[in-house]
Amino acid sequence: MRDFSTQSARPGVEREELEFDVLFVGAGPSNLAGLWRLLDQIEAHNARPGVKKLEGLTLGLIEKGDEIGDHAFSGAVLDPIFLKDLCPDFMAEGFPSEGEVTKEEVWAFSDRGGFQFPVPPPFLQNHGNHIVSLSKMVRWMAEKIEARSVDGVDVMLLPGFAGMSVLWEDQPDGSKKVVGVQTADKGVNADGTKRSNFEPGNLLKAKVTVFGEGPRGHLARELESVLNLQATAMNPQVYEMGVKEVWEVAEGAIEPGMVIHTTGWPQAEGESGGSWVYSMGGKQVSIGYVVSLDTKDPFVDAHLMLQKFKQHPRIAPILKGGKMVQYGGKAIAIGGWHSMPKLAFAGGMLVGDSAQMVNAARLKGIHLGMKGGMVAAEVILKALVEDDFSDASLMRYSQLYMDSLAGRELYKARNFHGAVEHGLDIPAMTKIGATMIGDDGWMPGEPFQAHSDAAMTQTTEEFYGKAGIQRDSLDWGVTFGKGTAIAKLDDVFASGTIHDEHQPGHLKIVKGDSVCVTCYEEKGAPCTIFCPAQVYEMHPNDKGQVSKVDIAFSNCVHCKTCDIKCPEENVIWTPPEGGGGPKWTVL
Repeated sequence: MRDFSTQSARPGVEREELEFDVLFVGAGPSNLAGLWRLLDQIEAHNARPGVKKLEGLTLGLIEKGDEIGDHAFSGAVLDPIFLKDLCPDFMAEGFPSEGEVTKEEVWAFSDRGGFQFPVPPPFLQNHGNHIVSLSKMVRWMAEKIEARSVDGVDVMLLPGFAGMSVLWEDQPDGSKKVVGVQTADKGVNADGTKRSNFEPGNLLKAKVTVFGEGPRGHLARELESVLNLQATAMNPQVYEMGVKEVWEVAEGAIEPGMVIHTTGWPQAEGESGGSWVYSMGGKQVSIGYVVSLDTKDPFVDAHLMLQKFKQHPRIAPILKGGKMVQYGGKAIAIGGWHSMPKLAFAGGMLVGDSAQMVNAARLKGIHLGMKGGMVAAEVILKALVEDDFSDASLMRYSQLYMDSLAGRELYKARNFHGAVEHGLDIPAMTKIGATMIGDDGWMPGEPFQAHSDAAMTQTTEEFYGKAGIQRDSLDWGVTFGKGTAIAKLDDVFASGTIHDEHQPGHLKIVKGDSVCVTCYEEKGAPCTIFCPAQVYEMHPNDKGQVSKVDIAFSNCVHCKTCDIKCPEENVIWTPPEGGGGPKWTVL
C-alpha cells in the first residue's frame, strides 16, 4: 500500500483548533449543493412545531483555491434536473447560463472529414440543457449561500485553505472515526524551515466532514488507505484526462446554443476519447479534448490531441481569426457505478468526483454530484437531530443516493466505459446498442473488469515496436505558434497558474529518482508527455542518459494526472499552500 502521510504535525507548532458541526472540504458543485440544501433542511426543521430546534450550529466550507471558482473546471453542459430542485427559479435568480442547447452535432472524425450522425445517440442528446462555465456557476452558488440568513446557523466559507491531512479519533472497538481535517501550513521554505510569514495550518474539528475534493482527492486517498473504502467496489477508480481552451471568436463563427461532440481522429484506432465544442454565448467558445487514462500508449498527450483537433476542417473555421483566452486541464472520474467507493463512514462522507459520480455515456457529472451533496445533507440533518455520526447513521446516505434518480442513472450507464475501452469500434457500438433496448443498461459481456490506469501503460517497445519512437517526432506535424495551435507553456500562462516557488514542492517522488531513470529508459518517461502543464522534464546528457526528473511544480494546474497515470506509481500529488494554482474565471 502506498504511503500517503506526506505531512505530519511540525514539532513545537501550536495550531488553532476550530469547531464545526459540519465541515465541507472543497467548493465544487457537490459540496455547495450540499451546504445549500442543508441550510434549507435546517430552516424547514426549525419551522416545524414541537421539534427540538437546531441552534448554535456552525457550518464550514474550505477551498484550496484563492477564491471559490478558481479551481472549478468542466466542459460543461449541465443537466439542470437537480438544480431546479435546489433552486426552482434559478434563471430568475441570476444563474450564469451561457445559453440553452438548441442545436447539436455528433461526429466520428477522420483526418479530413468524417461521418456526422443523422441523429445524436440518446445519451448525447442535450436539447434543453444549459451550457455553463463551472467556475462561474460555483461562484454564483457561493454568493447565494453567503447571502442566506438562517436563524441558529453560522456559515463560514473559507477559500485559500487546503486540507492536508485527515484528523482521526480511535474508537473503543479499534476502528477509526473521522473528526475533521488539518489545513496546510503557509510560509514554509523548500527545506521545510519556517519563513517570517509562517502561518501554521489549523485543526478543523467537525461532527461530520464531507469530502468533495474532485478527482483523485488527496484526503480521499488517505481515507482509502485507512478505511479500505474501495473494497466494496468491483473496479478500481479510473479516469480520463481532459484539457480545455476558451476562445473569443469572430461574430457568427458558431451558432448560439451549438454543441458538437466527436470521436475518432486524432486518436489512434483502439484508443478511447473524444472532444467537445460548445458555444458560450456572445463570441466565446469552449473547446476541449478528453483521452482515457487506461490507454496502453506511454506517450498519450491530451494537449497535443487538442491542438490537432483544432485543425480539423469542421473545427478550424470556428476558430479562424479568434484568440485563446483561458486554458485548463483536469482528470475526470469515469468509472461510475462499478468504481464507486463506500460513500460514508464514521464521521464522514464522499461526494462528486471523489465518489466517481460521473455518467461516462452522457459525459456528465455535475448534476450527479449535486444530487450526492443534496442527499448527504438530508442524512446529515437527521444525524444532527439524533446526535449520531456513526457509520451506521451516515451510511443511510449511500442507500438513499443509489435509490435516487442519480443513482439509477449511474447504474444504467455502469458498463459504458468498459464497452468503449478500445474505442468506438463495431463491438463497442453493438454493446451500446443493446443498452437502448432495455432499461437497465445491460450489455453483452458484463460486468467489465477494469484495471488501474497506471498498470495499463506499456513500454515504448511494447506499444510502438522494437524500433521504439523518437520523442522529438511526437508533434505529429503540429507547428506551434502558427494558426490555432498553442504550445503547452503558452497555454499554462493562460491558466493564470501561480504558486509560491519558495514552498516545498507539492509533487512528491516517493520511490526515488532511480525509478524515474528506469521509467525513462523503458517507457520514455510518460509524465514528461502526458502532463498538460509541462511540469516534468528529463534532461539527458550527451550520451542520452538521465539521472533524475526535474519538476517545475509552479506550472501545475492541479489536474492530478501524474498521480493517476505514472506507470511506476512514483508520484503523489499533495496540496500546495492554500491559494496556489490556477485562477480560472470562464472554465
